[in-house]
Amino acid sequence: MKTLKRGLIILISVVFAANISYAQDAPTMFVVHTDNVKFEKIPQYEQAAKSLKDNCVKHDIKGVNWTTISVEDGRYVYVSPIENMADLDKNPMAPLFEKMGEEAAGKLFNDMDQCYDSHNNSIIHYNAELSYTPEGYSTEGKNHREYHFLYYPPKNAKAMKEAMAKVKALFESKGIKNGYSIYHSGFGSPESYYMVSIAGKDDVAIAMGGKENDEIFGDDKGDTFFNVIKLTSKYDQVEGDIRPDLSYTPTKE
Repeated sequence: MKTLKRGLIILISVVFAANISYAQDAPTMFVVHTDNVKFEKIPQYEQAAKSLKDNCVKHDIKGVNWTTISVEDGRYVYVSPIENMADLDKNPMAPLFEKMGEEAAGKLFNDMDQCYDSHNNSIIHYNAELSYTPEGYSTEGKNHREYHFLYYPPKNAKAMKEAMAKVKALFESKGIKNGYSIYHSGFGSPESYYMVSIAGKDDVAIAMGGKENDEIFGDDKGDTFFNVIKLTSKYDQVEGDIRPDLSYTPTKE
């Protein structure tokens, strides 16, 4: 379990959905590690997670890059970009263990392990084709997230993608100012899904943005959105926050 933790903790918002500006050469594949933290253990867990980040900063650990998202139900999600599946064979925490020592570094992860009974890993893919990024749109300063999970059976894969594309086309035709990011499930996910990530300063700002969009859509929204809904087998919505205090990006070489 320590080996798994060391190798994949790098990882983690739903992502799920970091503040990434998707240039043409930006990463589109991410490994996602989720710790299902017990509510009563959250203070202890956050202290350990902060210690991990601080030690990476202190020792200037390279080859490690993660965005942390805390979800309202107690999940802590770590998202890290990877180039391919072969990256999963690497142990990006090896430099930290070398600089801190096995005992001290091991204690960091053991402290986190005491705070949950289960965790899991999966791959997600950013889909630029279906994401909507209007001119001038940015997630800068918007660390709150609203995530919509649209699950669908394999038989509906082609139709689902086409329906999602029509939603984007509707947003474009109406000149909607609020953007959204689309991620698709990958290796390790028990079901196929699209995840829609909406960013805002807080839940009120996201709700207000949605209300403004509805007013602009008018009656044109109904059929387009229903074509997506009728293809789904399950729908979930959760809220979370990007946690810069628990995230880590190394200094440049």
